[in-house]
Amino acid sequence: MLSEKELQELAGFRSESGTVLSVYVNTDLTGQPKEKAKLVLREALDSVRAEAHAEDVARVESYVDREYDWRSRAVAVISALQDDLWRVYPLPVAVQTEAHVGPAPYLKPMTRMLDEYARYVIVLVDREGARLFLMHLGGIEEKAGWAGQEVKRHKQGGRAAERYQRREDQRARQNMRQSADMVVRFLQEARASGLILGGSDETLPRFRELLPKAMQKQIVGTLAIDMQAPAAEVMERATELINAGEQEREARLVEDMVTAAAKGSGAVTGLPDTFYVAHEGRVHTLVVERGFEAAGYLCAGCGYISAESIGKCPFCGGLPEVTSDAVDRVMQKVMDSGGKVEIVAPSDALTKAGRIGAILRY
Repeated sequence: MLSEKELQELAGFRSESGTVLSVYVNTDLTGQPKEKAKLVLREALDSVRAEAHAEDVARVESYVDREYDWRSRAVAVISALQDDLWRVYPLPVAVQTEAHVGPAPYLKPMTRMLDEYARYVIVLVDREGARLFLMHLGGIEEKAGWAGQEVKRHKQGGRAAERYQRREDQRARQNMRQSADMVVRFLQEARASGLILGGSDETLPRFRELLPKAMQKQIVGTLAIDMQAPAAEVMERATELINAGEQEREARLVEDMVTAAAKGSGAVTGLPDTFYVAHEGRVHTLVVERGFEAAGYLCAGCGYISAESIGKCPFCGGLPEVTSDAVDRVMQKVMDSGGKVEIVAPSDALTKAGRIGAILRY
């Protein structure tokens, strides 16, 4: 499975021969026959044959025809055989079939995928045990479970009943404490970006208190859901919760960026200023409206990208030439420098700000 670390490594790769072939193939056979998928791939490769190395094109064609198992909904292939680079990433989410050639891998579809499909741990908990799920890239998998001692409730009154109930409550606390320990270990191993708790209104507040303070901050929400709910229901409910929370988070991110840029403190908006600070390596978080594309002017000498035609590069004095994928190149530049890329839903605030901006490191 594709990881952020691998994506960062690919973002830093530059071909010595000057040519990297990046191919994304929609291999979802639920809506198309295999031969149609291969035909669309052939058309995409035909569009870049004049620019790509012939051996890279042939290797991609051979891989899809003879080696690919067609089990995933899409596949990404990055090839620069003259530089000993060959990477294949089966993708669980369908993408558009396309091919690109350039000095660096074209990573926008995978960047968008990792951004939109973060890793979440979901835990369903009650007084007796817990179930753990990992949700990532549009899928869910039940990973672990634990059942402690059975806990009962005494229905009759009296002192004996009170002692019995205290013992049962103590047993429930022990069960939940062990469940919390299991969640802590799993969340660390899964390197998830968020935690979702599911259970009853009575159980969840008690369980939450058993988690470390730092981990409580990772909780994105809670679900009132039955402990035995099937995975499909868990995923549906969790997706609704995540989407609502993500919309709020993106809105706050854009608002904070636009406000800071207006004050001239720690952020910029619009193509010209964003391109400039990206070249300086000052971007902490690049914010791009989903689907936004723009042409620009690329300096072959130092890689600076300008939004408008300029006589010479302000950094090295080179002569910039037109490039059709200026936004994609800046995204790669930011990732290459260790920055983060956030692709967000269109909004009035971001549109007015130029559809792109950056929160700065300094």
